[in-house]
This record gives sequence, structure tokens and C-alpha cells, in this order.
Amino acid sequence: MRRMLLALFFAALHLLAPACKKKSDQSTTAIDPPAQGVKYFRNPIISGDHADPFVAQKDGYYYFLSTRGGHISIAKTPAMSQLNNAVDKIVWTPAPNTPYAVDIWAPELYFLDGKWYLYFAAAERGVNDSNRMFVLENANPDPTQGVWIYKGRIFDAADDQWAIDGTILTIADKRFLVWSGWDNPSEKYKQSIYIAPMSNPWTISGGRVKISAPTEVWEKYEPASMGIGVNEAPIVLQRDANSPVFIIFSASRYTSDNYCLAQIQLKTGGNPLVAEDWINKKQVFAKSDQNGVYGPGHNGFFTSSKTDATGMTKTEHWFVYHARNEANQPNLHEVPECKN
Repeated sequence: MRRMLLALFFAALHLLAPACKKKSDQSTTAIDPPAQGVKYFRNPIISGDHADPFVAQKDGYYYFLSTRGGHISIAKTPAMSQLNNAVDKIVWTPAPNTPYAVDIWAPELYFLDGKWYLYFAAAERGVNDSNRMFVLENANPDPTQGVWIYKGRIFDAADDQWAIDGTILTIADKRFLVWSGWDNPSEKYKQSIYIAPMSNPWTISGGRVKISAPTEVWEKYEPASMGIGVNEAPIVLQRDANSPVFIIFSASRYTSDNYCLAQIQLKTGGNPLVAEDWINKKQVFAKSDQNGVYGPGHNGFFTSSKTDATGMTKTEHWFVYHARNEANQPNLHEVPECKN
């Protein structure tokens, strides 16, 4: 499941569009970040190896991360429209011959309890069976500075299975880890979405609960045939504390043109640790032959601010995802795009 991807895209968020609509490479879209004036970006926003995009925001800066394979790097920018010019700074490289030495995938960055935490998946050798999730900590206010300290592996001690793509869900004063994993080693490569409570940013404090499994046709595409199914890359979507809670995840094998985004929603007043309380599962963002977009998936969310002619400031919601721009090319690198 090594991730070989091609470009990064922006998209504006209208809770998620039902199909992918790609702008031409020559088109630009206005984005107005805080205190920056009107800027423009062109999709794709970055070409090359930038799979599994994630964006964190704090103190007027955006921090962009993606899968780099052998290390973790962070690009810091005051405006996402300027991301292509940001320096991609390596902040952590693993020691050799460790359980996290290779296949460093899908890093996510969070500011929790006054410190920065990096969550990532990695393996001790170049085979899929050993992939697990790990945590780093940094007390510096700027995550591109200071020292990243290895806090350990984060896992469910009662059911320690293959696991990747850890992400954080916070509801009121409770925090949860959500990730993609195997049910058991006898069903290798079938991935489901799990959740578990956390006692601190690097420790799971209870057993995992499966909240989504691949059951639909659109969750079972492989590059050449139907497979056992994949749910991976969960990310939390909630506009504010009073809005519904969604988990957006990627479905089907990432090398398939039919790799896509889907959702589940926590019902009003629901308990995130009760599987039945996750409802409204459906596909929300898929390939578009007409627009030349294939395998859109593994996304992140961020916001920008726009001031209108009356002086009112409006918050705009965006998501960034990767995709390929050629069909039947599972080994092409995917490129990032952004939508509102």
C-alpha cells in the first residue's frame, strides 16, 4: 500500500460536492487569507510527491504536510495561495532499524494541551504487515522550529492490529483517535474505520470500535477488479461546536481510478463510541472522466477569511485533496487540488 501520488488540489467546500470538478491548469481561483489581501491560486497547487495532504492552522499561519516516505516535513505559509513557494522543511527523520523506520505515511499535525503533536503511520520494514501509528511532541509555538520528541506508538492494547491514518476528533472535553485498520491478519488489506477514546494525546484509553466497513460497490474497487474493500484516511469535518460532526474518509484502493471520498455522520446527541450512532454513510466526491480527474481522495480541511465591500468578514471553508489527471495510471503520483 505504498502511496505513489501526483498533485495537490484546492476546492471550496459546500459540504462536499457530489462529483469532482477540475479547473483547467490555466484557471485561477481567488482566495482571501487573513491580512493578506486577495490572492489567487492555480490548481493543481503543487505537483510531484504530495500524497495524503493535511493542513493545520494557528496564529495566522497554515502548516501543510503530506506523505514523504522517509521523513516528516512541514511547509509554513501565511496564505495557502502561496503554498507552492513555501519551504518544505524536514522536521523529523527516524533512526534506522526502528519500528517506524520506513513507509512514513499521512502525517497530521495538532495543537493539543499547549503543545504540538504529530501523528503518523510507519513500518519497521518495507512490507505492509508491520504498519502502525506513532506520535511526536513539540513544545515550541512554531512546529517548524524546536525539537520533536518521540512519544511512542499509539494503539489499542487489547486488539493491536495493522493501523494507519490516525486523526483526532474532539467533542466537548473528550478526545478520540480515529484511524484505518485491519479487522484481523486473516483478512489482510481489508480496511475499516475505527475509533477509541484517548486519555492524553499519545495514549488510547479504551478498546477500538468499528464505525465503518467497506460494504458498498464504491468501496471495493481495485485498479483492475473488485476487491475486499478499503475505508481509510478519516478526517473530521465540523464547521463549529454546534454543527453536525462528519467523518470524511477515502474508499476503494488508492491505486484505482474509483478511489473516492465518502462520509459518515454522528447523529445528533450520539455517542461516538457506539457504531450505530454513525449514520448517513454515502459517497460524496468521485472521479470525473469529463474533467480528467481520477482517484480523488485523502483530503484535509482549512478555512480562509474574505472581507466584502461593506467591511464584513466572511469565513470560507476549503478542502485539499490529491488526485491523478490520467486514467488507468495507478503508479502515477497524485497532485493536490483545493475546492471551496
